[in-house]
Amino acid sequence: MCIDTACSLGFCAEHAAAAAMITAGENRIVRIVAVGRDGRILPPCGRCREFIRQLHPDNREAEVMVAPGVIVRLGELLPHDWLA
Repeated sequence: MCIDTACSLGFCAEHAAAAAMITAGENRIVRIVAVGRDGRILPPCGRCREFIRQLHPDNREAEVMVAPGVIVRLGELLPHDWLA
């Protein structure tokens, strides 16, 4: 669930899902797809990309659907990764 607020202090669904994973003792992500209210596929925002990346080194290789039929690695969305 995504919580959007007028002042940009919301909480993205990807962040919430990752937090639930951590609570369950998991931190490795293999695939990600985010869908907006209208059913449109959305790439994760920069905050979520960075958060997911930092949960586990292998998350750079996570497959991210950014549009229908278009899948890229998380590392491609973070081309200048300061942790690499």
